[in-house]
Amino acid sequence: MATVTPFPPTRKVSHVTHYAYLGNVYGTAELLNGSGYLFRAEGERKATLVSYTDANLVLLGRVDLTDAQRAADDTAGGLAAQVCGYGKGR
Repeated sequence: MATVTPFPPTRKVSHVTHYAYLGNVYGTAELLNGSGYLFRAEGERKATLVSYTDANLVLLGRVDLTDAQRAADDTAGGLAAQVCGYGKGR
């Protein structure tokens, strides 16, 4: 009889990142524990720490969910195919 030894639990650090605007600048905002959001403008490496209460920070969709939905839409023929009902028997 074999003994099964479970792996020790690992702590998975999940970073939640949103597409966002900071004022008129588009980029991503990564949630930091207890600190606020780390905003990176699109195409930039430098980041700015932004408070949770900053009214200039507008969070859009989560990056992982938005990218997954975009990939699913592309697989289904793209947005135009979905709007026009292509492949739905219309």
